[in-house]
Amino acid sequence: MSDAATFALAPLRKAMAAQSAGEAMRGERAVLDDVYAAEIQRLVALGTILAGDGAAGEDLAHDAFLQLVQRVRRNPDYLRGPAWPLLRTMVVRLAMQRRRALARELRRLARAWQPAPSEDWEPSVAMLDWHTALRCLPPKMRATVVLFYGEDLSTAQTAAALGCSPKTVESQLRAARRRLAAQMRWGDIEDDPR
Repeated sequence: MSDAATFALAPLRKAMAAQSAGEAMRGERAVLDDVYAAEIQRLVALGTILAGDGAAGEDLAHDAFLQLVQRVRRNPDYLRGPAWPLLRTMVVRLAMQRRRALARELRRLARAWQPAPSEDWEPSVAMLDWHTALRCLPPKMRATVVLFYGEDLSTAQTAAALGCSPKTVESQLRAARRRLAAQMRWGDIEDDPR
């Protein structure tokens, strides 16, 4: 074949190569679309379990698909076998990378953080020994304190739970605050229920 014929066929060959590349890309896109439709829910569920958050799980799953697309574009034969084991591995690795990055950032912040002088307060053991202090209260008074403060019930709800009047609950709370203040050595308490 002469140089003139080769030169004349060059644009045709380029067009045919571009057409076959376009068909290959459409074929890859269809394969990737099918893989996405088949695996996205499982990947999001796995990512959610690994990250502990639904939004972070979706991010992991979509980032894994982006990695897969990039790899398939570089090497069209990359996705020969089933996609799930490959995608699962990608999501697990991405989750580990993100956890490591978070741990590094937390270590950096911990090194940089300096407590304020007001945060040097050390509570006494007597102030933190609530179980012992509550055990010293009579059972009905202890139940009133636990329901009102621990369960965050109102005075009326506490009274209904204990089968007494709201005034009884208020007097039980007032007496309990006085006893607890004396036992835990608090000087300033308020007699008003919250």
